[in-house]
Amino acid sequence: MTPLLQLDEVHVVSDLHLGGADGFQIFGAGAELARFVDHLAGQPAGRRVALVINGDFVDFLAEAPSAYFDPAGATAKLDRVVGDPAFAPVFAALQRFTAAADRILVVNLGNHDLELALPWVREHLLDILCGGSEAARGRIRIVMDGAGFACRIGAAKVLCLHGNEVDPWNVADYERLRRIGRDLSHGRPVEPWIPNAGTQLVIDIMNGIKRDFPFVDLLKPEAEGVVPTLLALDPGVWDRIHRIGSSLRRVGRDKVRIAAGFLAGEEPASEQGAAATPLLPPAWGETAMTSNYGHALLDRAEQRFRGSEEPLALIDCDEQGEYLGLVGAAWKLVRGRPTHEVLAEALEQLDKDRSFDFRAEDDTYTELDRWVGGEIDFIVAGHTHLERALRRRSANGWYFNSGTWARLIKLEADVRGHPEKFKAVFDAFKGGTMAALDAHPGLVLKRPTVVALWAEGNAVHGELRRVNPLPDPLVTTAVKGSRFTRD
Repeated sequence: MTPLLQLDEVHVVSDLHLGGADGFQIFGAGAELARFVDHLAGQPAGRRVALVINGDFVDFLAEAPSAYFDPAGATAKLDRVVGDPAFAPVFAALQRFTAAADRILVVNLGNHDLELALPWVREHLLDILCGGSEAARGRIRIVMDGAGFACRIGAAKVLCLHGNEVDPWNVADYERLRRIGRDLSHGRPVEPWIPNAGTQLVIDIMNGIKRDFPFVDLLKPEAEGVVPTLLALDPGVWDRIHRIGSSLRRVGRDKVRIAAGFLAGEEPASEQGAAATPLLPPAWGETAMTSNYGHALLDRAEQRFRGSEEPLALIDCDEQGEYLGLVGAAWKLVRGRPTHEVLAEALEQLDKDRSFDFRAEDDTYTELDRWVGGEIDFIVAGHTHLERALRRRSANGWYFNSGTWARLIKLEADVRGHPEKFKAVFDAFKGGTMAALDAHPGLVLKRPTVVALWAEGNAVHGELRRVNPLPDPLVTTAVKGSRFTRD
């Protein structure tokens, strides 16, 4: 086994989502991120410092023309993102970072930037990040195989994973990515790329909704808040939302494949076509599940739809049930409940929500804690857009989530309970633009979050930090109660 890279400090950010045209961008912290990267670059020489971008660095799913997976257009899309005024300062700062001695830049793959796994896209990104310097190029690590980035800080072992690895809605088939990259490079026929359910949802449904209502990408939690609010704004959006049920086919299929280990290697013979076909996205409903479990699941769902059962009862699986929960409140509206009643009832659930509590256990924490071996001292993930700092349950060690540098919206209780304040927020949602959301005082949160890990004597510390969005000088503030130490 190759010895792990030894570092003195590691700073992890994730879910930047650099992508989309003006007005369709959820990232809005270019100046802050550039300043933070420059701060790391300027640390004293002789101390090995790594910056890890832990997935969803570039958001290809937000780029036009939209596609599930775009090998042919990925390089041009990457160039457009790099040249966008909102994102250009970030890439310039990353070039300065890689130019500094004793600095390591790590880019880990997420589920919105799968094109970075293709050899020619990866090489193009390397050229951009190193600024033409071969020395700088040697200080960049790009991790595209799903293994994550592992290193040592002092005596502690650290593993950075995006988090989609344990999410059936957004799991990536790394082996198929490798084969597609190989076959295209070799001029061979290419097997079809079948997107996961999350990608289908983004491209076929959510991108269209986001153009009218950009808050859907920002409001947390999704299950209790987004769909009821959407329906109150525009009941006609139901026709698009109910198609979420189609994605259950892919979710169930990927859940079975994760459990069986198929996503870690060659697919079973029953899933391989007799001949390679052009790289075209499948139509809705063509991603049939391949297990008896999957067929039974779909049959039961179809029967219950015909019987007019509520969508929430369609399936027992936690992950799928959560997403069908998005439709649960909507179903009440369709069945004749008044709009204001449905919305008020749905938003009451936010009083119990702990999405923004960094100590709350969530599915990503639970699954990664179970997935990762006990010899790992610090697990660092992203993907959820919600910061976390927790002790592991299945082993000694700690779990962090680096949240996001994208915009977030949280509907506070005092706003929801105040008719005039809530109407003002509702009007901002109806405004239909990111500018309207940004203009509403206190509505959009910017919580640029970093997981900082560092050695100090014989101890290794980890904590959540937030970057102050105010002008220079740069200030990072530790989140109280988030520090853990391995002695």
